Amino acid sequence: MTRSILEKWGRPGRIRGALAAALLIPAAAPAVAAEGSGGQVQTTALYTLPASSHIPSLKDLQSGRARLVQPREPVGGKLPMETVGPVAGHFPVSDQPSAMADISPVTTSAAARPTYPEPPRSMTRAECKKGLQGGKLFYVKSRFAMCSGIQMVQTWAKNGAVTGQSSFTLWVISTVPDRKDRTVKYDYLFTDFFNEGRTGASSMRVNTDAEMTTFPSSARKRQGGSIPPTKTFNALKTSPKYQHTVIYDAGQGRGKDDVVALAYQPYLNLIIPPNWVIRQGDGKVRVGFLAAQWDAAKYLYNAGGGGDAKKKGGASFPVAVYLPYSSKAGAPERAVAQHLKTAHTKPQDTKPVNSAKNVPGFGTDRKLHRLYYDQTRRDKNRDEAIKVCRKYWGDGYSEGGTKECDEYPFAITYEGCAQALPQYEPSTPKNNFSAMPLPKADNGNAGTILAGFLTKNRIVEGRIGTEEIDAFMVKIT
Repeated sequence: MTRSILEKWGRPGRIRGALAAALLIPAAAPAVAAEGSGGQVQTTALYTLPASSHIPSLKDLQSGRARLVQPREPVGGKLPMETVGPVAGHFPVSDQPSAMADISPVTTSAAARPTYPEPPRSMTRAECKKGLQGGKLFYVKSRFAMCSGIQMVQTWAKNGAVTGQSSFTLWVISTVPDRKDRTVKYDYLFTDFFNEGRTGASSMRVNTDAEMTTFPSSARKRQGGSIPPTKTFNALKTSPKYQHTVIYDAGQGRGKDDVVALAYQPYLNLIIPPNWVIRQGDGKVRVGFLAAQWDAAKYLYNAGGGGDAKKKGGASFPVAVYLPYSSKAGAPERAVAQHLKTAHTKPQDTKPVNSAKNVPGFGTDRKLHRLYYDQTRRDKNRDEAIKVCRKYWGDGYSEGGTKECDEYPFAITYEGCAQALPQYEPSTPKNNFSAMPLPKADNGNAGTILAGFLTKNRIVEGRIGTEEIDAFMVKIT
């Protein structure tokens, strides 16, 4: 049964903390012990750790060469650091960056403009496992394919002496397989079952469920497939794959783009056999949030829905991914990439002059937000940039039409050159942008990449009023 978890976290707000990677983590709870039959005390301690972390062997635990350590915060129960939109303001956020796949523009010939490729919409368990190496909590292959995973370890003891160990891994892979469909799939896969020594694992039951919270709360979902039912350790080993699907029909969301967001959090509840007593942990462990977002933006794929208004638009995962530009020799957008790199790393070398210049867009703390509906503001962003090009390079800055005035942040963002004007956001820093004449070809190529990036990643209008809805970042290679 799914249920809201807003009340579980108290007051809304981002929560950050330090993760001790590769350490086994007991769920926080008071230690408990009781006598079993014959006066023997049989206990189990429950631990969780990132999916790719090392598990000490039973032999090492019994000999004392290894022990289980309690880090400062749990592994699961958090959103990716890059999460944006309504979900991000209500639930805990990871303190470490997610693993993110590189998606680079493609140029077919020297004469052709570069194109931003279609982001991948599928993921294998092997890809998820590789992406989560090094203790990562999330792997973002794209805004349409991401995953999280968690290992469950149980240490069994008699009269305080370790007698056995069992464990398994749960992977949850979420995908949006079709750009013309609103279906989001959550694939549950249990692997790496291990049981050694004297344990109660064979009859231990594993209950799996997902807690879901919708924004706006009035939106109603359609579900399909199945979240894994409650099964014993052994039964789950023989039947380890399940798929749950979620759809929100168009017409239920907020703003002009009809946005619906979902906080989706899988969790496990281990039910220990009655002749064993939990010494540490309460059996319930949360996996990382795999949030989703639905929209019906008229400027993105499937705007018509094939004639069915409820099916128009599509779905994505609300994480800020990177717009890639290359500054390497021969890259068709090189001049723009070099401009952005200078604006980020040496802002004092850019115009307009501002000794405190600190342009946004290069990290999760200061993202960029798409500006689609306010054409007047986009035009004003460009006008302010052109004023700078004329002021510092003269009216002939275009050098006979061979150059164009390039601006950063982009004119199609809320953070563009006009942001600090009185009619927009006068409280923001003034002259916190860069403009300069650049070769027309490079500027055009960069614009082509940007347009493809926004469209193919389903990045919608970044704000409703002052509330963040969607965002992206920039990376220069």
